[in-house]
Amino acid sequence: MRRTVVIAVAALLAGIGVALVAWTGDEVDLRAAWVIAAPVVGWSFIGTGLYAWRARPDNRIGVLMIALGFAWFNSTLTNSDSSLLFAWSAVTGGIWGGVFLHLGISFPSGRIENARDRALVIAGYVVFPLAFAPSMLFDASDPRNPLLIEDSETLTAVARGLGAAIYLTLFAFVLARSARRWRAADAFERLQLTPVYTFALLTFLLVTLAQVGVGDPAWFAAFASSALMPFAFIVGLMRSRLSHLDAELRERMEELRASRARLVEAGDAARRRLERDLHDGAQSRLVALALTLRAARKRAEGDEQLAQLLDHAQEELQTSLAELRELARGIHPAVLTERGLEAAVQTLVARAPVPVTVTADGTPERLPAPVESAAYFVVSEGLANVAKYAEATQATVAIRCEDDRLTVEVADDGVGGADTASGSGLRGLADRVAALDGTLTVESPAGRGTRLRAEIPLEG
Repeated sequence: MRRTVVIAVAALLAGIGVALVAWTGDEVDLRAAWVIAAPVVGWSFIGTGLYAWRARPDNRIGVLMIALGFAWFNSTLTNSDSSLLFAWSAVTGGIWGGVFLHLGISFPSGRIENARDRALVIAGYVVFPLAFAPSMLFDASDPRNPLLIEDSETLTAVARGLGAAIYLTLFAFVLARSARRWRAADAFERLQLTPVYTFALLTFLLVTLAQVGVGDPAWFAAFASSALMPFAFIVGLMRSRLSHLDAELRERMEELRASRARLVEAGDAARRRLERDLHDGAQSRLVALALTLRAARKRAEGDEQLAQLLDHAQEELQTSLAELRELARGIHPAVLTERGLEAAVQTLVARAPVPVTVTADGTPERLPAPVESAAYFVVSEGLANVAKYAEATQATVAIRCEDDRLTVEVADDGVGGADTASGSGLRGLADRVAALDGTLTVESPAGRGTRLRAEIPLEG
């Protein structure tokens, strides 16, 4: 915080100082424009730089923007009536252009990525301070000039032309580099690079034209572009941050989806193991007990009371076996594992209390196990709701495969009005389908039946 205050106070004083220099300078062209632009451009860079530095302290862009603001203040000292300050600024004032180029090339990280970019940045720190310095120092028409050379008009013109040629050459290299960088960028990078490159290249060109002596309009345009450029950098940084957050969000969503899919797969595997344990363990023992009771019943022909007890025991045992088989089917039907989705659906339809029409279009014989399991439980839940609540006279089950997606629909002609938020069955089913990147929807208008629809990607 103290560092920020110190920089802000220094920027405030420097901005006021360069405004006074422009106001009091006798050799200043466009006095009013310089009085406004000299502090405003510097303050805009330093203010946005402080914001960027505080928001992303690991990023060097904010520091470079602050440096550029103070370098800009230094460059405006050419407005001073002092020969010493004029000469100093004539030689060192162009450093702001070097920092400016450094900022543009290193955006958005603030770091130079390769040797070619490093060469351009070094060239900027040499070209910008020195390209137009000779033309300024040889200009005998300026009484502040410490190098008063007679008949220097030709020398000044040659020096200005040479400086312009060097500027434009560097501009061409920077333009080519920026175009390559922009073309190689992805969509998110282009969002952040476009405003920065647009304003940076425009400012570079306008300053070059103004230095050559095109006229006052070039300086006005250069001032406006320079003042707005820091905000282009901030917009680019914000887009960079948003794209980074978007990538992190996508990565975490993918991790969440994979985690949910693993949970569903683990749950299905546990269901299959439990179903096998019931079938091979408890169910087999109960079947063996039924055989034992049957043998005991045959030996109890002479004892009517014992025979009745054994008959009752056999009936209870058969009921228990039926309930156990139903429980095993609810946990995970063996027919689904052994014969696939269509056969498993047929077993559900056979037990439905109303006539059910089944259509299966383009469905492969076998599907990925998680998809088969999810589709089976969609049909199971749909037909269970038909039996419990719908008061329907008929139902339909439609299974279709198209565009690498499996669509499962269960519909009835019942009373409708189903409340999808009140039951845990549909909520759990929606979670199972969502874990496979699928969707589950329920349409249940009052008096017009219910339609349960699931769409599941086959790669799930």
